[in-house]
Amino acid sequence: MSPFDVSTGRPFLKIHGLGNDFILIDGRQASFNADAASITRICDRHLGVGGDQLLVIESASESDITARLRIFNVDGMEAQTCLNATRCAAWVLLTELGAGSVTIETLGGTIQAMSRSDGQVSLKVPPPSWEWQDIPLGRPNDGAALAIESGPLRSPMAVSMGNPHVVCLVDDFNSVDIRAFAPAIQDHPMLPEGANVGVAELVAADQLKLAVWERPGILTQACGSGACAAALVVRRLKLSTSSSFTVHMPGGDLAVEVLPDETTLLTGPVEVPFTGHLLI
Repeated sequence: MSPFDVSTGRPFLKIHGLGNDFILIDGRQASFNADAASITRICDRHLGVGGDQLLVIESASESDITARLRIFNVDGMEAQTCLNATRCAAWVLLTELGAGSVTIETLGGTIQAMSRSDGQVSLKVPPPSWEWQDIPLGRPNDGAALAIESGPLRSPMAVSMGNPHVVCLVDDFNSVDIRAFAPAIQDHPMLPEGANVGVAELVAADQLKLAVWERPGILTQACGSGACAAALVVRRLKLSTSSSFTVHMPGGDLAVEVLPDETTLLTGPVEVPFTGHLLI
């Protein structure tokens, strides 16, 4: 058999939102059950397809939900949620069904997604939790100013977007070596499950620069939940009264609209650069 004959492999989509890239597998008709070592290998950029996470679309548990999305980090561990991943999975479902909206179930909550006339996808993200036990933190704390610091990253604010985030506001985004300083924040004992560490600069009332050091320790090109977290934090700290933000990240821009109850609308593009088959 020719090595080019991959008809017996498992189909996948390589899909990304602003360079935040994923291997997406359809597990609705045939379940996908890979161990952590296999997932790590698939996500490896030298030994596998390469991606920030591996995603599996499964059948939903309830009739009013379109599908369930499972999200696996590069270490093979399952994550609660990832909004860029959810946008990408939503694009697939919206395209497949020819629908204007779909509802996706994740470990971090249920999210509604809507298609836009410009081809982008919007998510309606439920309000966050600022409660220390929901984030979670290691002990009671209001989250407004955690006593954590690493170099220029000081007094981050913690919030749960369905997954744990801390946002570190800085005066000069371009001068911060995120790879050098973010891991100490992520691994701090105050964050028993770790956290996605956002480094943000408010450059105008409705403009943020942002990069996110994501669990389990990678610097991604974009982060949807991080973009929402950063917008919510600057409003919570009364640094801006804007309800709409453009969040500039290494991979491009996401739009975040904050509603009065702190529901957020996250909008951005989705692209599929290639498809293939996993030989596992």
